[in-house]
Amino acid sequence: MSTEEQLCIRGALPPGVVGPLHFNVNSGYNAHIVSPPSDQPSLLHRTLASTIVQLFILFQFILPYLKYLLSAAYQYDREHKISEKLFSQGIKTVDILGKTGMSFTNAIYGMGDGKVGQMITQTAAWFLEGITGGIHEGVREGMVIIGAAPRRSQEAERR
Repeated sequence: MSTEEQLCIRGALPPGVVGPLHFNVNSGYNAHIVSPPSDQPSLLHRTLASTIVQLFILFQFILPYLKYLLSAAYQYDREHKISEKLFSQGIKTVDILGKTGMSFTNAIYGMGDGKVGQMITQTAAWFLEGITGGIHEGVREGMVIIGAAPRRSQEAERR
């Protein structure tokens, strides 16, 4: 399109539709149209913003169904006590691992009667007791916090 044709089309459009155009003339080329730097965000910015808005709309649409699904899962869990069974089985597993670790430590201790054997035994025992005790206490306190298990004082009153 020539410069005159572009100006004719531009003149026919309303003033707010097309921004000002700058014409640069190079000696080797015909007139080039260069748009001025705009204040509008880039394509990436607009695409990302639009995607995020669409995700929020999708989330707002899915949220009631998600709430219903979580409520039904919670009811099912309360009826069948799945989380309590899972936590108690986990505690049993950690306890068994701790006891096995202690027997392993005792086997190492039996190998060497010297100070190195005792140091290895004490280090292994400290490490295993720390891990198993921390996991056990963390799970127990977590269950107390979420209300799935009674507090220690309540357990003592029951006995």
